[in-house]
Amino acid sequence: MTRVPKRDDFVPPILNLRLRDLDLTRPSIVSGDLSVREAAKHMSARKIDLVFVRHEERLGMLASADIRDALAIGQCPVDTPIAAILSWKLVVLPPDSSLYKAFLTMTRRGVNRLVIEENGAVLGTLALHELLSFLTNHASLTIQRIHQATTVAELAEAVKHQGALVQTLYASGIKVRHIGWLMHELDRQVLDQAASILAGQELLRHGCILVLGSEGRGEQFIKTDQDNAFLADDNLAMTQVTEFCHNFNSALLQLGYPECPGKVMMNNPIWGCRLSEFQERLAGWIQHPVPANLLQIAIYYDASAAVGNSELFRQARRFFFSRLPSDQAFYAHFAMPVLAFETPLGIFKRFIVEKGNKGGRIELKKGALFPLVHGIRSLALEQRLKDTNTARRIRGLTRTGVLDGSFGADLIDAFDCISGLRVKVGLEQGISGQSGGDLLDLNNLGSMERENLRDSLVQIDRFKHLVDHHFRLSQLR
Repeated sequence: MTRVPKRDDFVPPILNLRLRDLDLTRPSIVSGDLSVREAAKHMSARKIDLVFVRHEERLGMLASADIRDALAIGQCPVDTPIAAILSWKLVVLPPDSSLYKAFLTMTRRGVNRLVIEENGAVLGTLALHELLSFLTNHASLTIQRIHQATTVAELAEAVKHQGALVQTLYASGIKVRHIGWLMHELDRQVLDQAASILAGQELLRHGCILVLGSEGRGEQFIKTDQDNAFLADDNLAMTQVTEFCHNFNSALLQLGYPECPGKVMMNNPIWGCRLSEFQERLAGWIQHPVPANLLQIAIYYDASAAVGNSELFRQARRFFFSRLPSDQAFYAHFAMPVLAFETPLGIFKRFIVEKGNKGGRIELKKGALFPLVHGIRSLALEQRLKDTNTARRIRGLTRTGVLDGSFGADLIDAFDCISGLRVKVGLEQGISGQSGGDLLDLNNLGSMERENLRDSLVQIDRFKHLVDHHFRLSQLR
């Protein structure tokens, strides 16, 4: 019988550390008879923002914010005993609890600090910002291990818990686009080291690895299909280019990145070639804007240089923008796919769910994320914006006046909401061992999540109407 992985199976070793192994903030314990003034002086002298208070055989906690609120809001006299203003609601864990349990406890209980206690004695406290700092240091440790890898197998060992790090950061409430940039940086380090292991720095002086799609936009939160390209200068023989591209894609497969079903990978000669050849290909796509070529342009427009000689990428970029036409019809045809899928929101703002065995679920990518990302991409391309990231493109479009500032902010919020739900779906599928694509089960959402999703779909539908009107897409249908 196949064992279904449990959530803890996806916890990286760093989160299995015991709290007693950490350098916990040591407690300062005072009497409840101390006055507010005396407590404030005590905390200031020791440069701390929190004390524990023993009063009538009970243990409470007093933070500097409690003193501030008591004085400023409650008009409390400074000689008031602190027992009158402290908090008795402590969330306590034993020191043998794991860092993972501490993190979940903070998340579920909605607290920013835990008290670590053993046999009635307070050993210390753990604040949320301390925990997140610890996890950030772990990301730095991961980068160090990546740099130390000398084989693809060692590199795979260094990054095998990357998905669990995403799970932890997402559960902490960190915005997904910030998680995306952290993962983007980690992936760049992985690509750099993999390329160095396979070919060395000499080849990379004459070539540049590009990342495309969501990875190029810095919006890939969980490992998905490979989307990459390789541009070489004339100093590399095509046999070298072909061999490197094949070996590189094979190495990424070992590292957990599946092959792209559409073959948007450097081992495809379309995406792995000399710069001059690629520029000719770009010109051909632009001169003949049939749907297949417009798709290739969309893929390339999201590209960013990851490893190697970035001047090759800049040359390709300058060439690309120099060849873009001023013809409005070109951008209208480019934007047309925005209307390919209906927004899953019907009359009275009711969710429209998939039929058949997909009942009760909605397709996040087709119905929500794609029209937003591609619509922004289309407007950005028309404006010749250089940014690849969706949120940054939105800000660029507000600066140019294409989007109203408040509407741009609403679209960024919608993007964060939909992206966050996609991460949630991906993590849940990883834990259960199931695969359901981007189908979101509405039954798994809380009331607040449902309302945020509804509001986001309203904004996305409004945006689709804006794109339709801007490019006059209805005339092309």
